[in-house]
Amino acid sequence: MPRLYESLAEQTFRDFEWLIVDDGSTDNTKELVDGWIREGRQEIRYFYLPNGGKMQATNFAAQQSSAELIVCIDSDDRLIDENVLKDSIDFWDKRSDILRQQNETHELCGMISRRRNPSIVPIEDLGQPCVGTAYEITNMRGETTIFTRTEILRQYPYPKFEGEIFITDCYIHDAMSYKYRFLYHPYYSQFVEYQRDGYTINYRKNLFANPRGHREYHAQCIRLKKPGWVKSVICYISLSLFVRDHTLFSASPNKFLTVLFYPLGCLKYLYDRYMLYKENIILVNPERNER
Repeated sequence: MPRLYESLAEQTFRDFEWLIVDDGSTDNTKELVDGWIREGRQEIRYFYLPNGGKMQATNFAAQQSSAELIVCIDSDDRLIDENVLKDSIDFWDKRSDILRQQNETHELCGMISRRRNPSIVPIEDLGQPCVGTAYEITNMRGETTIFTRTEILRQYPYPKFEGEIFITDCYIHDAMSYKYRFLYHPYYSQFVEYQRDGYTINYRKNLFANPRGHREYHAQCIRLKKPGWVKSVICYISLSLFVRDHTLFSASPNKFLTVLFYPLGCLKYLYDRYMLYKENIILVNPERNER
């Protein structure tokens, strides 16, 4: 977090606030933030919540913010330089005005730029500015930073499942893309450095510690017919077996394909259970998702 704080405090664009949603940490985060608030270099509002996961923290932040745009920056990220916010807002204002003048029929719900992992040599061809769905842009561009219009983010809260704390970010961005479009800014805005205890590195453990959330994501892919949604049918079946939900057929968004691909879903379930065993990942009572 100190790296992120420094990158925010050094921004040349100052008309923003930093909402820190402390998701039930047990370290000295509050004392650290109190020190930054006393320094007065950066407008900060700090909130402490019981551990509910990144998604519920995002829902909370959207309700607290009065800004036009909101962007979630994880504590293992930092802005690339002191002009990121200025360049991003200038691009947003200019391009959104051009689209309005052209009487574009779709409404923008946000803007997507790129993130760079310092340990990985990036592909330098960032493409050209464009407008598209979140899937169309992120599928082509890789790691992304997403600025979302706050008023629209409030309309698409992440769902909550008892005993679970995670559902992929793609869930709400895909849902928004059914009605809205994103502006693509061909620009590197953040460095990302994955932590050993982060979501990305611990993907499989995270997946099966939060199976209902991931199943709902695949169910939505089926409903929206997102590219690759047939694969989501197989994942939906596997995760339904994992949580021992016997309504997987009656509750399925596509009952015919669920029946058709049920054998493949069973094979994926067996494979995933094997990989949990092979990687020595222990989940207690997965049907009730107690970790």
